[in-house]
Amino acid sequence: MCFSATASFVAGTVLIAGGAVSLRRARDLRSRFLGFGAFPLLFGIQQMSEGVLWLSLDSPDVAQPGGAALVFLFFAYWFWPFWVPLSAALVEPDRTRQRLFEGLSAFGFCLGAALYLPVLVDPDTLDICLVRHSIQYENPVMFPGEAAKTVVRLVYALVICLPLLGSSHRQVRIFGALIVASVAAGFVFAAYAFTSIWCFLAALISGYIVYMMYALARDDRAGDPARRTQS
Repeated sequence: MCFSATASFVAGTVLIAGGAVSLRRARDLRSRFLGFGAFPLLFGIQQMSEGVLWLSLDSPDVAQPGGAALVFLFFAYWFWPFWVPLSAALVEPDRTRQRLFEGLSAFGFCLGAALYLPVLVDPDTLDICLVRHSIQYENPVMFPGEAAKTVVRLVYALVICLPLLGSSHRQVRIFGALIVASVAAGFVFAAYAFTSIWCFLAALISGYIVYMMYALARDDRAGDPARRTQS
């Protein structure tokens, strides 16, 4: 996360509150939208964990950051590449797209496991430090060069973005476009701390989900073709 522990804690608090609203709306709208409805809450928890990590890095009197870093990286490395395409698959009325998103979710689960399990087994391979007022996560054992790191980031971004951009629901596509913009911003302006800064940007963008739940309900009342197909 960029800026400070305070920014993480404030973002986390706001997102957890927003997540409670979006989950309630998703439950009232249709249960299969609960996957998307949970986004702000889960991003809020992730930001809270990075706030704890910030405190660990800022103060020598606080315990080592291993636990907080592992919670943050669980979401960043493993959870999101599985959960985002799964959430898109659950709300997708087109069977072909749904199967594609389910396949991306399975691939994302395997990709996430390959990224996270080695860190979980041996956290000492992580190199975590502050760079330009942001937290940099490095794993020189897994990614000894920039080329491998860039390839994995691109594959990761495709797993996350394709199901959102390819959704039959307009509001999901809008959310996907915002996520794509955050990925591009992370690559261009913050490659030195991409994991932390992109997660922070995506967390802020997840606040759109609250509006999306209301918009989907409005589309449902207006007779959105995608909603009618799904019913």
